Amino acid sequence: MDCFACNRIEQIRAKTNPHFIAELSESYAVLSDEQPYEGWCILLLKDHHEQLAQLPLQRQSRLWDDVARVAGAITRELKPVRINYENLGNQLHHIHWHVIPRYANDPQPTQPVWIRPNEERRVILNAQDEAKLVARLRRALEIG
Repeated sequence: MDCFACNRIEQIRAKTNPHFIAELSESYAVLSDEQPYEGWCILLLKDHHEQLAQLPLQRQSRLWDDVARVAGAITRELKPVRINYENLGNQLHHIHWHVIPRYANDPQPTQPVWIRPNEERRVILNAQDEAKLVARLRRALEIG
């Protein structure tokens, strides 16, 4: 099986993923590759499952705790006006949560981020800025 998320997890375990923020109870927190919303994080379930409802309720609960913990760190550190939470599966068939901060300068604050044109969402941080943001979020999570 070729799973983008599982490949990313292999990179995390090999310590070669620059987006890696933290290992949490049920997930790995990473910065999204694209950062049109500063601090956009994705939590990847540590093992491959495709359907959230098929996980035992205890795991679902621990995963949600991970999501809430990351959202709290983003809120404390970056001060967004709102956080969006999305558990998708249309393209990536591996349980994952998007934790997306929304800011006062958001061009479409009432709309989902996915309606923005792809070229507007393709904001890539340079390595130094990404490392600084990862460090800020780790500090907010009280990790290393």
